[in-house]
Amino acid sequence: MKALVAYGSRYGTAAEIAEEIARFIQEEGVEVDLVDIRRIKDCDATPYDLVIVGSGIKMGKWTKGSLKFLNNNKSSLAEKKVALFVSCGAANEEDSQAEGQEKYLDEVAAKNLVNQPVATGLFGSVYDPDAKHGIAFNLTKRFFKKDLEKKGLDPTKRHDFRDWEGIRSWALNLTDLLKNER
Repeated sequence: MKALVAYGSRYGTAAEIAEEIARFIQEEGVEVDLVDIRRIKDCDATPYDLVIVGSGIKMGKWTKGSLKFLNNNKSSLAEKKVALFVSCGAANEEDSQAEGQEKYLDEVAAKNLVNQPVATGLFGSVYDPDAKHGIAFNLTKRFFKKDLEKKGLDPTKRHDFRDWEGIRSWALNLTDLLKNER
C-alpha cells in the first residue's frame, strides 16, 4: 500500500497539516510520499493507491500548484482513491463550515476530479498577526482583529484553529479505508 500526500501551502498551515497526515498514515504501516507541490515540476500520481491533495486557502482560492496537480493527473486520479483537504478560515466557525465545504471542497472536486473523493477534510486556519501575508491580508486585518476581540481572543497573539485530533482521525479513516479494500 502506497499513499501520496501532495499539498500547496502559502504560509505553512496546510504544510503542517499534510505533514501530520503523512506521519500518521505512515505510523499505520502505509508507505507515504509527502510532496510540496511548489518544490517539484511535475508529480505523477500513477504509482499510488491513495492520493491526498491539500491546499491552503487565500482570498477564496486553492493554491495554483494544487489545482495544476489535480488537472495534470485527472485521468490517473480517476482510477485512485482520492481525498482532498483544505486549511481555511471557513472551518474556524461552525456557521461558515457548510459554505467552506461546498466552495473549497465540493466545487473543486466537481471541477477537477472524474469521481467523487473518498473523503474531504475542512480544517481550520492559523491567525498570526506577525506573519507576512501580503497586501490582501493587511487590508482585511482590521476585520480579523475585531472578530477575534468579539470572541474574547487577543488579536496581538497567534491563534491556531486547527483541530489536530480531528485531522488525525480523518487520516486514520483514510488508512482504514485503504487497508480494508486490499
